[in-house]
Amino acid sequence: ISPAAQPSPAQSLPQTVKITKTTVKIVEEGMKLILTIVDTPGFGDALNNSYCWKPIAEYVDQQFEQYFRDESGLNRKNILDNRVHCCLYFISPFGHGLRPLDVEFMKALHQRVSIVPILAKADALTAVEVAIRKCRIRDELEHYGIQIYQFALSESDDEEELRKQDLELKMCFPFAVIASNTVVEKEGKRVLGRIYPWGVVEVEDPSISDLMILRLELKAHMQRLKDVTQETYENYRMQCLQNMTLMVVKD
Repeated sequence: ISPAAQPSPAQSLPQTVKITKTTVKIVEEGMKLILTIVDTPGFGDALNNSYCWKPIAEYVDQQFEQYFRDESGLNRKNILDNRVHCCLYFISPFGHGLRPLDVEFMKALHQRVSIVPILAKADALTAVEVAIRKCRIRDELEHYGIQIYQFALSESDDEEELRKQDLELKMCFPFAVIASNTVVEKEGKRVLGRIYPWGVVEVEDPSISDLMILRLELKAHMQRLKDVTQETYENYRMQCLQNMTLMVVKD
């Protein structure tokens, strides 16, 4: 092959964004739940990441479309709800804030699904760097008009305490997490963590990772996330009905 005929690196390495679904059964406080996790391996890995968010946006839209068809059918009692209720979007710590890809993705998806931005691999940063990244990301989300899911606190009789907790939660956002599924030993205890030459990082330690806070907030807001999805779906459904009415009128 002559040099002129050889494909460029971007052409020889096509985008490989895939949609993978994993369904697990979990028990939370005696309540059995079926949780479906939709992963997107390959997102952002290509040399050319233009529109790499489109397969994800199309997947979310397809779930709305399928739910609308099932809801419009004869057997509406046993509809399987595969709509996406929450998007955990992981932001790389290796930068000064949001990448253009991050902005493009969230602007394309924020009106389709509740987005929870997460600062990934927080153990790659110092505490000061984490605080700076969080502040920068919050400012950029506001600058670009990106709507993210708001973890509102429950009502309380003590308004001062409520305001304090609300401020602490806002300062915690976006959640900076360290993740691991490996059980290690630290100070005589078996914990989920990562082993480094200088010591052990416990991923559930709230002083260095927001993983536990994120888990508790998602747990507390599970029904609210479903309610928000239903509100988004109602807008989608209304648009579908209006389009169908226009088609009938034109015919």
